[in-house]
Amino acid sequence: MKRQLTIKLLSGLLNLIVCLISVTIIFYRQDWFGKGDVEALIFWTIPLGVGLAVSGNTIVNILKTDKIIFKVPFILIVSGLIAYGWIYFVFLILGPWINTFSFPIFYLWTIGNFFQLLFLDRLLQRQEGKSKWILGLIAFPLTLIGSVILIYAISSLRSYLTRPEPETYLIHKSFEGKFRIIYGEKCGLEPRIENGRRILEIPDNGLLLIRPEFKAGIIDNEYYLVDTNDTKIKMSELWAYDQRTTMTPGVLMGGSGSMG
Repeated sequence: MKRQLTIKLLSGLLNLIVCLISVTIIFYRQDWFGKGDVEALIFWTIPLGVGLAVSGNTIVNILKTDKIIFKVPFILIVSGLIAYGWIYFVFLILGPWINTFSFPIFYLWTIGNFFQLLFLDRLLQRQEGKSKWILGLIAFPLTLIGSVILIYAISSLRSYLTRPEPETYLIHKSFEGKFRIIYGEKCGLEPRIENGRRILEIPDNGLLLIRPEFKAGIIDNEYYLVDTNDTKIKMSELWAYDQRTTMTPGVLMGGSGSMG
């Protein structure tokens, strides 16, 4: 039992390693364009590897033969079908964002699945009994969904624990044009903190340098217009005040926006 568990864990790791080796070759051929997508590749490959670790032996034994001439093509076809199904599942979650991968994700997952299933087929014994076969197939989608939920929960918890400081932007009512916040500047200002929020007062020239480093994560920003009497108008209330005034926050080393 312990040996089987070890083999299954190693098979999932093999899937991930094969995908990473393959994508590294692709990056090398395209001058490392798209290397920032590796984290997303790892995120979505782990549940796939876990699911196949649980049910892969059942899947490969659907074909009741051990002849390599038949088994290898069968495993390759199954690997492609699973990769295609997994892409569709990810598409249901990410939508069109799945097309932003800078490498052919279908082929990577097909190759990774193939090596994992072949590894399981060669090292694990054939499962006997109809009940085990049915349970193995049912466990596959349940494991995939459970793994995705668990990874999302861990990722959300990490984002919450490492979330950046809540920030409040104060923009003078007469200000027009773009503004930028540059983080991590030693010569910058140290913003004051009020009620647990970092106060960022946009200067007349629209450029604010501050000392704190920029942190990615779940943001909690508020935006206010300030008049000559220091009366603050929150942006959510702005449209009732003057619909001609707009603001579009963005990011440049931390944050930017425009008024006009």
